[in-house]
Amino acid sequence: MTNSQDHLTLTHKLKKPLVEKLRRERINSSIEQLKSFLGPEFLKQQPDSKLEKADILEMTVCFLTQLQ
Repeated sequence: MTNSQDHLTLTHKLKKPLVEKLRRERINSSIEQLKSFLGPEFLKQQPDSKLEKADILEMTVCFLTQLQ
């Protein structure tokens, strides 16, 4: 490999974790927004336990289905 190829590979290796972290932050932020849109009737279905992301997505689908 040439020096420029080495540099590009190194740059990519350094950027990849940062890009992935930003992607996860966007996903988590959007899921929190969805959670805030759910009414109390959905949130009380799981009272003393932390909702998983999948739970929030399923409840959101149910909530939107009821709106139709």
